[in-house]
Amino acid sequence: MGKIKFCHIIDASTANPLLFNSIKYSNREKFEYYVITFDPFGKLHEQLDTLGVISCSVHHGSRRQVFNTIWKIYRYLRREKIEIVQVHGFAASSIGLVAANLARVPVRVFSGHHSHEIPLYKRKLLTIFDSLTARFLANHIIAPSEDMKEIFVHFHKIPKKRIVVIHHGFDLEDWEKNAKTENNIKNDLHLDQKIIFGATGRLFWVKDFATLIKAFAIIIKKRKDVVLLVAGEGEEKKNLLKLISDLDLSSNVYLLGKRTDMASIMNCYDVFIHTAIAESFGLVFIEAFALGKPVISTRVGVAPEIIIDGENGFLVEKNNSEGLSAAILKILEMKKEYKTIAEKNISISKNFAVQKTQALVDKFCEEWLSAKK
Repeated sequence: MGKIKFCHIIDASTANPLLFNSIKYSNREKFEYYVITFDPFGKLHEQLDTLGVISCSVHHGSRRQVFNTIWKIYRYLRREKIEIVQVHGFAASSIGLVAANLARVPVRVFSGHHSHEIPLYKRKLLTIFDSLTARFLANHIIAPSEDMKEIFVHFHKIPKKRIVVIHHGFDLEDWEKNAKTENNIKNDLHLDQKIIFGATGRLFWVKDFATLIKAFAIIIKKRKDVVLLVAGEGEEKKNLLKLISDLDLSSNVYLLGKRTDMASIMNCYDVFIHTAIAESFGLVFIEAFALGKPVISTRVGVAPEIIIDGENGFLVEKNNSEGLSAAILKILEMKKEYKTIAEKNISISKNFAVQKTQALVDKFCEEWLSAKK
């Protein structure tokens, strides 16, 4: 009996540790992988080459190319006799699943990576289109968190029985190894005597760093021994810098920009903070937990599943700088408990080891294909 032919279809071709690790730690004796990207060849293709995985690009650049892209993917899926397709991203989901249906691929899996943001834009047609794609073009839905599952049920009207929750997996050993790399951030910013609160992520409105900065303006009036570091780049950087200046926080809040040593930077934080108004999962939660950090977060993604309010962190409401500042003060009062919190959070992070989560994906995919056959 031959290997099961499995094709991932994804929008971007930038480096993708989630997809890379998913394939790397899957049962390669049972599955043979193919990857199609919409963007031109990039870092993802280089990653896949190291695994010996066949990858290609359909160079999809505009709506006028939709039918040509569908035709390209359809021919590829038919030629390679693909049995399972899993899609990642808005364009890959809609166009890729149309092609997969035309090619009569038995198992068509919709991944909940992007759908958490769709309701935020309040564009009814966009929500309807994404919902129709998930409901009628896919026969299985993977949600990376219970929160994402609820979004599928309530906004996309997908029956619960069609959705399976499988958390994202991490190469924890590699992350912890990178975290031990030294950096000069404390010396450069003279932070040795400070309690460091940190956040990471793309600087755009969904991450709501403005609320975090406003909360810190409240904290600084009460505590002079704390600073906030934010690692990441994005279109909101100019606005955030202005907000920092307007609130006179230039010596208390630092935007670090894009970092290639993110694990090492996060390891410098004493407490991790996440203020996003939507997440499908929240990779940063597990990264922070694996480093033993207490976490304050909005109730998004996997946060409500792993944060026990008042024990290993705090859950706060969205867009609420007053509530966030109160949680920051509470976590400061718990400083003597940070070692116990670290042990608890490191233990929780081990449940997200990629070896465990990928074994679940493999199991479900085998079962779904077996049922079709």
